[in-house]
Amino acid sequence: MAPVASPNASLTPSTVVWREDMSALRIGIAQAEITPPVGIESGIWGASKHSRSESVHHGLFLTTVAREDESGRKKFIVGIDLCVLGCLECGENLLTKITAQLGIDQNDLLFSSSHSHSTPLPCIHRSRKEGSEFVPGFIKQIISGTVRACKEAAASIQDADITWAYGKCDLAVNRDLPCGSHEVVAFNPEVVADDTLAVGRIANRNGKIIGTIANYACHPTTLAWENRAISPDYVGEARRMVQEKTGAPMLFLQGASGDLSPRSQYSGETALADRHGSNLGHSILATLAAMQSPGHELHWNGIVESGALLGEWLEVPTRGPSDVKESRLDVQLRVKEMKSIEQLREEWAGIDSDALEERIQRAKRLRIGYESGELVTHPVWVWQWGEAIFVAQPGEAYSYLQTELRKRNPDRVIFVMNLTNYPGLFYLPIKSAYVAPAYQAWQTLLAPGCIEDMQSRPLRWLSSQRMERSII
Repeated sequence: MAPVASPNASLTPSTVVWREDMSALRIGIAQAEITPPVGIESGIWGASKHSRSESVHHGLFLTTVAREDESGRKKFIVGIDLCVLGCLECGENLLTKITAQLGIDQNDLLFSSSHSHSTPLPCIHRSRKEGSEFVPGFIKQIISGTVRACKEAAASIQDADITWAYGKCDLAVNRDLPCGSHEVVAFNPEVVADDTLAVGRIANRNGKIIGTIANYACHPTTLAWENRAISPDYVGEARRMVQEKTGAPMLFLQGASGDLSPRSQYSGETALADRHGSNLGHSILATLAAMQSPGHELHWNGIVESGALLGEWLEVPTRGPSDVKESRLDVQLRVKEMKSIEQLREEWAGIDSDALEERIQRAKRLRIGYESGELVTHPVWVWQWGEAIFVAQPGEAYSYLQTELRKRNPDRVIFVMNLTNYPGLFYLPIKSAYVAPAYQAWQTLLAPGCIEDMQSRPLRWLSSQRMERSII
C-alpha cells in the first residue's frame, strides 16, 4: 500500500532559501614576524621611567590579505602590530617604499595598525631615549616584512569562499569618565560600549579555512608604563588562539576605538593582556563556529511528522557575489584653533617632566602640514568585497563612526578600520568630547563636527551603491 501523504506536506515558510553574507573572490593570505631586538625603545607612555624593552611577551606580526581582479591587478590589506606609524614624514616614507617595491599605487594598500601601546614607534623623529638606536633597523624590518608577506599572499591567491558575520565581545568599555571639571581616560560604568565584532572566514574551494579576518574596537592599553615587554597586547593571545584552532593566519583590524578600552588596564602584568586576548579569541571562535559550512546556504526541505511538525533545512552548495568596488574619498575637515607650543608648555607646566616632553613631541609632529582654521584633506577608503564593506581612515575615530555606519546599513557586514595609512593620525571625537573636555578633544587638530562630517561621505557612497543595485 502506498504511504499516505501528510496533510501538512504543503506547508512552506515565506522564505525557502537562506544564506549568510558571502563573497566569492580570488584571495591569498600570508603572515610575517617583525619582532624587533630586545633593548629597543618600546611604548609611548609619558609616565614611563624606562625606555628600553627587556623581554618579549608575544612576538609582533603583520598579516596580509591580497585580492586579485580579473585583469590580474592586486590590492592588499595589511594588519600590523604597531601603535601608529609615528609621524607624517615617517609614515609617508614607510608606505612609499613598500608600495614602490610591490609596484602598486598607494591607494591599493590599506596598512592598518593594531594600536598596541607596547610596541616600538617606527619614527626617527620622536625620541632620542635609550633604545632608539634600534628604531631605523625596525623600520627596515617592517618594510621588508610587509613586502615579503604581500608577495607571498599574492603568490597564494586562489578562488575562495568568504563568509561574513557579526559577533559580540564584551572586552571593550567606554573610557570617557567625567571627574569634576574634566574627563579622564578610564572606565565609565554609566555608558554602554559598542560590543560588535565583525569576522570573515576565508575558505578554499575544498572548504578548508585559509584565513580569518577579525575587526574589533578596543584600545590595546592593557599594558602601560610599568610594562617592559614588547607586546601586541591582547591581540597576541587572541591571534594565537584563533590560529591554533583554525590552522590559518588571522588578520586583526582595529575598529573605531577612540572612546573604547578594556575595563582593567594600565598594567605591567602580561597575564592580564592574555586574559583580555582570551576573551576576544573565544568571541572570534564562537562567531566562526556559528557559521554554515563554507560555500553553502540553507534550502527548505519540507515537513517531517513527529511529535510536532518539524521543518527541515538542508545545506546546499552556493557561491556568494564577486562584486568589487574600491574607492578613496577625500573629505574636507576643518582644523580647530590651536594653541601654540609655548602656550601648551605653560598650560602643562605642572605635570611630570617626562610626560610633558612626550606631550610636546607628539604635538609638534602631529602639527606638520596643519594650520589653525584651515580645511584639510582627510582620506577615507571604502572597499566593497562581495557582501562585505571595509571603511578605513587614518585617525582614531570614536565608536560613533562604526555604530552609525552599521545602523544605517543593517543588511551589510561592515569592517571599520582606524589608523590606516596617512595623513591624519589624530582623534575624531564626538562633539560632546570637546565640551568635557576630554583628552581626545585637546589632542586632536580637528574642529568639533569632524567625525560627523567625515562619516557622511561613506554613508553617501553606500547609499549610491544601494541605489545602483536597485536600478539594476
